[in-house]
Amino acid sequence: MQFKFFPAFFASPRKIKFDQQEETEVIELFLRQHPIVNVWWVTGALIFLIFPPIFFQIDVAFNLNLTSQVPVSIIINTLIVYYLILIAYVFEQFLGWYFNVYIVTNLHIVDVNFYSLLSKEVVEISLDDIEVIAHTTAGVFGSLFHYGTVEIETAAETKRIHFDKVPRPDIVTDKVQDLQRARKAFHGGGKHAD
Repeated sequence: MQFKFFPAFFASPRKIKFDQQEETEVIELFLRQHPIVNVWWVTGALIFLIFPPIFFQIDVAFNLNLTSQVPVSIIINTLIVYYLILIAYVFEQFLGWYFNVYIVTNLHIVDVNFYSLLSKEVVEISLDDIEVIAHTTAGVFGSLFHYGTVEIETAAETKRIHFDKVPRPDIVTDKVQDLQRARKAFHGGGKHAD
């Protein structure tokens, strides 16, 4: 069974485009972090979501009278602010996961780092500049859910790119190596300026 709402691994998506994409450039892989990495913040958000009702139930059940001396309007306003902050936190976490993407094309590797609604960083390197590519799968969750980190070292000014916690890191590594081999064979083994 595959999670279809917000997939993290797209092979050869034809409907996805990005800002700096060239006319002859074709996206081979479009990646996000594995959805399982969201479990921690989702669990924390759920705990904070149910905390106020539980607090009020404990206050009534044990006759602590912690809230009886506070005006109702202050309690309501505090709860509104509390839940607005919680919603903002959940929204920011989701956007960070959804818009931090890694793209492998037939010409480039693109790393889009989304920091906030007003700030993002795009790092793009040519396949010709890649010196070393390796992947690691670490920990119980990484092995169980088959995700890991792909590290790409280049000869260019941009030293390293990390695809953190992406699904199927071995397939990503193999795909990049296959694209490099195909590019070198097409250009006769020499480097080609884009």
